[in-house]
Amino acid sequence: MYDEKIEVEDLEAVKEHMLARLEQMRRSGVALFVDGLEALPMEAVAKAVREDSPYMADYVLDEAGVIEQVRFDKVTRW
Repeated sequence: MYDEKIEVEDLEAVKEHMLARLEQMRRSGVALFVDGLEALPMEAVAKAVREDSPYMADYVLDEAGVIEQVRFDKVTRW
């Protein structure tokens, strides 16, 4: 049986977890981008964490293999 409340609660938990992780990354010097523009963690979460989200995260590493950017870009169909 389908229970929408459970799905909404799970999505909210994912949003909270991702927001905390992105805030931690930003404090560590990782730049966040949404559609090519620098963004705050809450902006990235608002775009990327939704049911049927068309956004994909791309992690950009520096020469030492450390994450320096997380880029959320809209995925479009051809």
